Amino acid sequence: MGSRTETKQERRTFILEDDTVCPVRTIRPGDASALQRFHGRLSERSIYLRFFGAMEELSDEKARYFAHTDSIDHFALVALDPDAPDEIIAVTRYDREAGSDRAEYAALVEDLWQGRGVGIGLTHQLVDTARDRGVRRFYALVMHGNKGMLRLLRSLDLPEHERREGNDKYVEVEL
Repeated sequence: MGSRTETKQERRTFILEDDTVCPVRTIRPGDASALQRFHGRLSERSIYLRFFGAMEELSDEKARYFAHTDSIDHFALVALDPDAPDEIIAVTRYDREAGSDRAEYAALVEDLWQGRGVGIGLTHQLVDTARDRGVRRFYALVMHGNKGMLRLLRSLDLPEHERREGNDKYVEVEL
């Protein structure tokens, strides 16, 4: 039964505003090197906004960590380049708090693909998966100046709450 679910997930897609069909699948342990290549194509600003600081390269250890999930409490989806299906162009993930229905949400889209609907398309699929696994709320600390992430979270059309934490915003979305 588990292999059927994986097969179904392997065939996911979503359509961008320009009618590009974007393949989606669950992240795999073997994706560590693809994550490192993805990281290498990101601008310093994108890295800074996602990780709240500079990160010149994604170490082998971090790449392995991000590529391994348990598919229940820790889950990630990747969008793949339609013209180069071995290349990751975006990642969305959640990490559930132990014994809770809340999970931290994170997303990162390659600069060349930003503003085309990749983040929202991938996030909608992550929300559906999270609901199926009992997650009822996503939360994220969004760095001041990360207008793209705030727009994405607001465009989900789900009940959301925001509050300031210093210069940053804490956003919680009810799934």
